[in-house]
Parts: sequence; C-alpha cells; structure tokens
Amino acid sequence: MSDLLPNYVLENYSKAVKTDLSTWLSLNPLPSLCEPKLDGIRVFLFKSGDELVLSSKHGGIYTPKGNPKVFAKVPEFLHAPHRAILDGEYVAHEGLFLFDVLRIDERDVRPLVLKERKKILKEILRGTDLEVPFTLARSSEEITAQKEEFVQKGREGVIVKNPSSTYGQPNSWLKMKRYDTIDCFVMDYEETPDMKKTGIPRSWYVGVYDAAGQRVNLGKVGSFVEKVDPRQVRIGSVIEVRFQEVTDDMKLRAPFILKVRHDKIPAECLLSQIRQEPGKISH
Repeated sequence: MSDLLPNYVLENYSKAVKTDLSTWLSLNPLPSLCEPKLDGIRVFLFKSGDELVLSSKHGGIYTPKGNPKVFAKVPEFLHAPHRAILDGEYVAHEGLFLFDVLRIDERDVRPLVLKERKKILKEILRGTDLEVPFTLARSSEEITAQKEEFVQKGREGVIVKNPSSTYGQPNSWLKMKRYDTIDCFVMDYEETPDMKKTGIPRSWYVGVYDAAGQRVNLGKVGSFVEKVDPRQVRIGSVIEVRFQEVTDDMKLRAPFILKVRHDKIPAECLLSQIRQEPGKISH
C-alpha cells in the first residue's frame, strides 16, 4: 500500500491552472464555482467500511491510529457509502477539508459534471463540517470580489471551477492567488561570506522546466520569511517564491522564499506557471 495509494493520487488528481481570468473564461463560460484556496497538502481520503486512509501525491500515508492529530476533527461518516474516494486538502492546525468525490462504492463518478459531484459530496458529508464552502459567481467582477473576500479571511486566494466540467478535465480549474508566486527548484547555492562562516547557504539559484524539459535559470533568491529554515533549503528542494515581476532576461525581480514545498518535486516546477510575457508580470 506504501506506493499504491500515492501513485493513484499522483495519476488522478485534478490540477488547477494559472492563467489570466479572461482567457480562462473564454474556455469556461460563466457561471463559475468559487472555492477558497487553502494553504495545505493535497490529499485523497480513501474509505473502506470503517477504515480511513489519507494519502498525498508524494508518498504520505496517514491513518487514524498512526496520525491521530490529522484525524482529530474527522467525525464518523454517518451518510457515506461503504467505499469512497474523496479529494481534499489537509491544513495544519485546522484539519481536513474535502471538495470533490471520485468514486462511491463501485461507481466511478469522475465522468459526472462538478455540480452533480457536489450534490453527492454534500450528502456524504452531511452532519460534518469537512466540506469546503463555495459560491457561484456570474461575472468576472464577482470572481475577483470573491477572491478578495477569501484573502481577507486569511486564505491564499480562490480556486475557480467550471461547474459543468468532469473531474480532471483540462483547464477547468483556475488558481488565483493573492500575489504572484512560483514554485521553483533549487539549482545551486552561492558561496557568500556568511556561508563560509556558518556553512549554511543563504542565497540560492532557482529554476523551472520549460515545455521541452529544459531547465530555465530564474536567478538568485536570498531573502526568506522568518519561518523558513535555510538549513532546509537544499539543492533539489522545491520552494515557493514570491516575486514582483519577471525581467526581460527571465529573472525574478524582488524574490523571496515563502516556504519549502515538501509536497512537490522539481518535475512539477514548470515555466507555464508564469502567465504573462516577461517584464509584464507585476505584483
């Protein structure tokens, strides 16, 4: 089971794209379903009878016995089928949140449109507070306003979804964050005077992969928020970097590290995260 469940998550989880709203709406007509963008770890909940297992896409396996804190706020599912696979996010200090369903008993519900899957999920989670809240927006202005409301409540932004899309349908989920960020991998470190004294790097070269699989050097980052431990930033680490803009020579301007992404691997750090032309991405 150590590889089976994470591999299933990695191969099947639905992805949100980063592009401008008008382009996304040209492919996904209004109305749109809006959910808060959570700052957690993407997980699937596997239910079989009374047994529950959470799996992340990169090997994390969590059970009520082995990880009681993870399941502390998960009540008994009184209205759930015997077997189910649910999609969601685990947020530290808050608990588990669920926003989609892939399977109930022997039935694969991924071909159903999102608004129908939401009805199924609501019934499964009836009597719990695990379902991610959502609203229906009927204009781009409403989507933007919903994003700002979620940000004011401490969320990362908004996930916008096509309510008529099947699970995993390409480009049917849109990610809009409160500021421009990019997931990069650490390519190398700079030998600064401070590093020579302490042995701990504090300036790193970061990069992403382009569509051809070639590495793109996005420059150096030497600033990070207080909660980031520089000893955890190593060559090959994936880090989330906030930036002001991308210069014409494809370097991040005013970057700093927000966190180390233990839930991602370098192959997921793609140039396509940058959604506009170099020099025109501004914070």
